[in-house]
Amino acid sequence: MAKSLKAPAVTRREAMGAGAACFAVLSQNANAMTDTEQTNVKRAGYSKESEAAGMLEIPGIHEGKGTGRIKVFGFEGAPAPANFIIYDLPPGASEGVHVHYLDNRNNEGSFDEYYYIVSGSGQMEIDGQIVAVSEGDHVHTPLEVAHGIENTHATENLKVFLTFIKRGNEPRPMRSGSA
Repeated sequence: MAKSLKAPAVTRREAMGAGAACFAVLSQNANAMTDTEQTNVKRAGYSKESEAAGMLEIPGIHEGKGTGRIKVFGFEGAPAPANFIIYDLPPGASEGVHVHYLDNRNNEGSFDEYYYIVSGSGQMEIDGQIVAVSEGDHVHTPLEVAHGIENTHATENLKVFLTFIKRGNEPRPMRSGSA
C-alpha cells in the first residue's frame, strides 16, 4: 500500500538531495513501518530491498504532470555514485523535462541517467525530440541533455527503473533511511 504525501511539486534532486526536508519526512515515514511491513533486509556482504517497502506518492516529479509513485533504493552502505529508483506513473502522469549539469548550476544534480522501461509505454522528450518508449527499452540521457518521461497510455501504468550516476562534486543524495 502506497503512503501518500500531499506536498508541492518536487524534483527528484529535492526529494533525494542533502538537506531536502521533504525527503527527510518521506524517509521517516518509510522507517516508521512495522516489522511486518518492513521487507528491507541487510545481511553481511549484501543488502536487499523490496519495491513494495516504501513506495511513496509524489506530486509533480520535476514539475511534471499528475502524481507518480516512487521507490528509492538506498542500499545503505553501498558505495556512491550509483542511485536507483522506480517510477510508477499512472496514465497522464510525467516526470517533467529537466537537465543535469556537471557543475550542478540548476541544483538538479550532476547525473547521467539510465531509464529502463519495466512495463507500459509512453514517451520521452529528449533534447527537444519526442521518443516513444515501451517495455524493454533502455534510454541513456547524459549530462546537459534535457529530458523527461510521460505515460501516454490510456489505461496502463508506466513503470521505469531509473539508475542515475553522480558525476560532480556536490553532496551525494541522501540514501533511503538516512536522516
